[in-house]
Amino acid sequence: MRVPALRTTDESGEEKIVEANLEKAQIYRDAFFPPLPETTNVPTDANYPPPKWIFTPPTDRQILQAIRRLKNGKATRPGTIPNDVFKAVAELITPHLGPIYRATFTLSTYPDEWSRTETIVLKKPGKPDYRDPNAWRPITLSNGHG
Repeated sequence: MRVPALRTTDESGEEKIVEANLEKAQIYRDAFFPPLPETTNVPTDANYPPPKWIFTPPTDRQILQAIRRLKNGKATRPGTIPNDVFKAVAELITPHLGPIYRATFTLSTYPDEWSRTETIVLKKPGKPDYRDPNAWRPITLSNGHG
């Protein structure tokens, strides 16, 4: 499905109709991912309480529980394993996934592929005018492992 021309305002406050895909992408990027604030209100000398527990890498049992809690029917990035498949074979793959996941902690590494996402935009249902960028919402598709 194609995104219709979008209605926006330029720097001078004048209404503008945007039809080029790159310009539409910039409008969505600005709407969905606003810039970070220039200043922070977190004190530089903050005094944090001590941790409530000591971190340990996940056990196979914890991984199995996490897989079982995955939601059915959720989309993942194209070419990655859907939640439904993880859940269907959870008992078989957990003994193989456990060492891989624990290695990410012991080696202090996280595969780049696991952190890649794709963001698509979908219509918010029932909106009267889909030329308004606010009538759309971002959906992030991620890798099932991540």
